[in-house]
Amino acid sequence: MRQLHPSELKAILNELQRQKLLDEYTEQRNKWAFLAAVISNGFSGIARMFSKHRGKQKAITPDDFISKEFKELAGIDKRIEHGSDYSKNIQDAKQKGLKGPW
Repeated sequence: MRQLHPSELKAILNELQRQKLLDEYTEQRNKWAFLAAVISNGFSGIARMFSKHRGKQKAITPDDFISKEFKELAGIDKRIEHGSDYSKNIQDAKQKGLKGPW
């Protein structure tokens, strides 16, 4: 730690803060927002059962319960969230001199 430059420490702190936000987002989405979506969809299904209008209603997703501000703060991007874009990670690994299993 003592051999690190202040700019390197700042970069490490920024990365740790980003990872903490991503962990909080993941926990929020996978546990609490999922549970809220299941409960909401269940109640709307029961209400449709007793209703005269039995049309199909839009299903509620866990992302509907998470604010856009929190997603922007955490830097959540749909492409990265679904795992389809690893270019930033690959570029970061190359800059650090890391090599793959090959």
